[in-house]
Amino acid sequence: MNFRLQVTTSVTLGVSSTSMPREACDLERALGRLLTAVQSEETRAIDSPDWRATHAVLQRVEALYWAAKRAMFEETLGEQGLRGYLGLQWLANHPRVLPAIQDLELQIQDFARQA
Repeated sequence: MNFRLQVTTSVTLGVSSTSMPREACDLERALGRLLTAVQSEETRAIDSPDWRATHAVLQRVEALYWAAKRAMFEETLGEQGLRGYLGLQWLANHPRVLPAIQDLELQIQDFARQA
């Protein structure tokens, strides 16, 4: 329900995926795959001390996803790079998300080349 509300808001702002270049869509798909990977980690971390840190990473990935939808990805990510933004220690403790991280990093490079 919340997801649909946010999609409606995006369309209202005039940001629709049908008008985005292919590279932006690829970036969003890679972010979606990372969201799924982090959500899986969050499910595994329920009732553990690691849940809070995992939930914080999930929120950061969600922020990146919506920033990409609004063409503010680079501003949101900042100078620290993807891994720094998400947290190096957390990533070291959750190797299952690395394939999604690597995929997103490739999409970020492609997107930057196209810009």
